[in-house]
Amino acid sequence: MTFRLLISDDLSPDAVALLDAHDDVEYDVMKGLSPDELAEQIPGYHGLVVRSTVSATAEVIAAADELSVIGRAGVGVDNIDLRAASESGVIVMNTPGANTVAAAEHTVALLLAMCRNIPQAAASLRNGRWDRKLYRGIELRSKTIGIVGLGRVGRRVARRCRAFGMEVICFDPFLSDDRAHELHVESVDLDELLSRSDFITLHAALTPKTSGIIGREALAKVKPGVRIVNAARGGLIDEDALCEALESGRVAAAALDVLVDEPPDFANPLLHMDNVVVTPHLASSTEEAQREVGVRIVSQVIDALHGTDYRNAVNMPVVDRHIRRELQPFLAMAERLGRLQAQLAEAAITKVEVAVEGEVIDDQIKPLTVAILKGVLEPIPTGSVNYVNAPHVAMERGIVVAQTTGLHTTDYPNIISCRVEWEGGRRSAAASLFGHDEPRIVDVDGLRIDVIPEGIILVAVSHDEPGFIGKVGTMLGELGINIATWRTGRSAPGGQAVSFISVDSDVPDETMAELMNTDPIERITKVRL
Repeated sequence: MTFRLLISDDLSPDAVALLDAHDDVEYDVMKGLSPDELAEQIPGYHGLVVRSTVSATAEVIAAADELSVIGRAGVGVDNIDLRAASESGVIVMNTPGANTVAAAEHTVALLLAMCRNIPQAAASLRNGRWDRKLYRGIELRSKTIGIVGLGRVGRRVARRCRAFGMEVICFDPFLSDDRAHELHVESVDLDELLSRSDFITLHAALTPKTSGIIGREALAKVKPGVRIVNAARGGLIDEDALCEALESGRVAAAALDVLVDEPPDFANPLLHMDNVVVTPHLASSTEEAQREVGVRIVSQVIDALHGTDYRNAVNMPVVDRHIRRELQPFLAMAERLGRLQAQLAEAAITKVEVAVEGEVIDDQIKPLTVAILKGVLEPIPTGSVNYVNAPHVAMERGIVVAQTTGLHTTDYPNIISCRVEWEGGRRSAAASLFGHDEPRIVDVDGLRIDVIPEGIILVAVSHDEPGFIGKVGTMLGELGINIATWRTGRSAPGGQAVSFISVDSDVPDETMAELMNTDPIERITKVRL
């Protein structure tokens, strides 16, 4: 069989040579296609390779009559409709780690350029001035650097900073203390990192939890004169708040490779401040990284087409397409169960136990465990987690994974149960499918419940007392927040109760704090599913 590939952007000569070396692969290069143009061209192609400028939309995937794999030459897959691809049985792959060294080195380059005023001094000299005293810098040696997110890039930055004689602390809520010790860094909470760091560098993925993580509240807690580096995602920083902090001197300087809007509005004040170094998203722009990302994605796509390997597949827990189609709703449910457990855990999870029971899923505990791990690990702000790398990421984080029995406390035809442990606590939860495609959370710590795991949900642990629903309903109603559903499980009248309160809009943090102080609530957590 001859496989046809559509290449939608430039690839390195080495990647092209790899394509040419396969006699059973034909390829066409069509750059800069709009989604409509791509949908028109895609029929007849078995594989598609994209970078960030071309989008594989649901319409493109629907138009593809032979497509079996999409390869993203890079990490992010925001320009690929993963749901549409999964529903169509199309494997989506990316190349995590291909630009890790480049990103780490660029971070250090920004750090040094900021400390030694290199761009400003070079510009001054080119304008005919010799301002040695004006551009006096500072040293890295003996300073403390705080790393937000200790994933692939963060770990390499930590190693390089230690070589400069810096003290390295990090904030990563999913990193165990043992793993931090192995990496020779000190794990702290975010407030401590802000108050102790002479430098802060961001290496987190952009998620709802990390968006604006460096904002006015965080900047009010930083050590005065801190210097900030961001070569990860622009949305991690509130740019207006950073401008204010730079103008006031609370932040001495910043070095940015990413901005919220790219390309930016060139009226953005960050582009014109003397104490800011800015580069146009160059972290992965090295010859080596671009060569590596091209070669990797071509190799991965060819192997997937041949059916020999599916590494770095972001949406494929099992290989057999027919099994995958039957198991897909259970996998999606298992992911949600994992996400629920991750958001309800009161500290970094150290152990995950999984049990499955039912005619459809009895022999599928391995992919279902991987799906739960993916859900547990997805909130980690340090990079993408997929069905291929989830077990490895869990191992890196020091999370013990086990398959077990005896977790089932409810009687359903097919049920997936998960127990997680953290220092000082544990929680079990179970989920089942109603019909063929309606996931439900059916048990939490032995309390029967019936919850649709989607949207924003307030999970409240309380004593079962009269008037509780009225109190919460009144508080939310005064804010114009509608309660969509309220499901409660309880041990007995007047006993322990857990409530899942689905709401139609977000609940502000100050309201969550007020709810936490409302009797009879013992604990309340906002989760997003």
